[in-house]
Amino acid sequence: MNLNFKVTKVFDDIYKAYNTYLEGKRRYRLIIAYGSSRSSKSVSIMQLFAILLLTRKNFKITVWRETRVTAVATVMEDFKKLLTSDPILGMEFVHNKKDASFVCKKTQSIIYFSGTDQTSKVLGMYQDISFFNEISEFTEEVYLQIAQRTQETIFSDYNPSGVTFLDKYSEKEDTIFMRSTYLDNPFLSEGIINQLEGYNPFEIGTTYVDKDGKRLMNEYNDLEVSSTNRPPPNINNIKNGTANEWLYMVYALGLKAEKPNKIYSNWSECSDEFYDKLELPIYCGLDFGISSPTAVVEVKFDGDRTFYIKEILYKPTSSMGITLGEFLQYKNPTNPNGLISPSTLLVCDSAKKIMVDDLAQDGLMAVSALKGAGSIARSISTVQSFNIVYTKSSKNIRDEYNMYSWKIDRYGMSEDLPDPKQEDHAMDSIKYVISYLVNYLPITYK
Repeated sequence: MNLNFKVTKVFDDIYKAYNTYLEGKRRYRLIIAYGSSRSSKSVSIMQLFAILLLTRKNFKITVWRETRVTAVATVMEDFKKLLTSDPILGMEFVHNKKDASFVCKKTQSIIYFSGTDQTSKVLGMYQDISFFNEISEFTEEVYLQIAQRTQETIFSDYNPSGVTFLDKYSEKEDTIFMRSTYLDNPFLSEGIINQLEGYNPFEIGTTYVDKDGKRLMNEYNDLEVSSTNRPPPNINNIKNGTANEWLYMVYALGLKAEKPNKIYSNWSECSDEFYDKLELPIYCGLDFGISSPTAVVEVKFDGDRTFYIKEILYKPTSSMGITLGEFLQYKNPTNPNGLISPSTLLVCDSAKKIMVDDLAQDGLMAVSALKGAGSIARSISTVQSFNIVYTKSSKNIRDEYNMYSWKIDRYGMSEDLPDPKQEDHAMDSIKYVISYLVNYLPITYK
């Protein structure tokens, strides 16, 4: 049948990569589409999947997000829009809402939309193709569990806003990385284009991306743009307050870039099994949130230079159904001793003194964090003076760590305060407990 798809160059590149063979076998096991926002990465992969489902018999594709709810609300909706964009195409598929799947009537091939929050499905599902939408959401452990149950090809896409475990796959012969930008998508509205181009802090025409697609270059001297090699400024974008070099690099140009005002660096990950086997005292930090997440972290100190951290709660108190004190001590099969033991030191946000007192009255060893002039910058400096290792399951710690940045003033200079617009609940809980321990326990640092 003839398909009425509007395709982009990104689709052409993905289609070619998938259908490239070497010695009679598919050339690429792992196909990675990364780049700017709205470059058509996900949609192009979905278009390829529609073709495969129509032409391959009893073929199975699984699309993964971190949670099934997110998978259904995002990628499944994109696939549904693709089918309904062509009345004839839409008639070829049957939608099963309960299973979050679409079956091609002619070939009996099927596509599922699932989440890795359903552990039994991750460990039980086998498929011909897996697609990790927004792979930066996944740990490598989850990726490997699914990859070893995928017969043919693994697709993934992401915006390069932080470090992912895929970086170490860049040299593998059966892996291809394909960068794209919004300029590869001719179907974008003028409003979206203006939004992305409004991030550009440099005068139009004064920069270019090198041929490897990895660095932003200064047109004036053909050297990489850096703090000491700056092209002329984009006066209009700076005047309008939209200029942002990091947003421009990542979301308009699709280049990997660390935020220039990023606060922490050189943190690392460990497995949860390694953390759980550490026979060290446990301390906790808590940042209160009612409609925003209440973040609780568990901390172990090795007695030398390293704090090990595990995220144990990231949930608004408004959604708990019981008081926070009851929730933290609630016993169930998953947490037979509750999230926090009454004998565990719990260092809390000092700005919420009443809530700290409530926790203490509920039987927890809750105390207020250090406060006073300069306490925020001082606690950040304290944390960064140690080795910080967080567990692989601590997704929100990882996400906040990658984005946690200093506030930028109107002249583009960093201030000595974290950006108040960012998600920093886990970062605050970490600051509270480590600063408290350093001040009240015999811990020294240099």
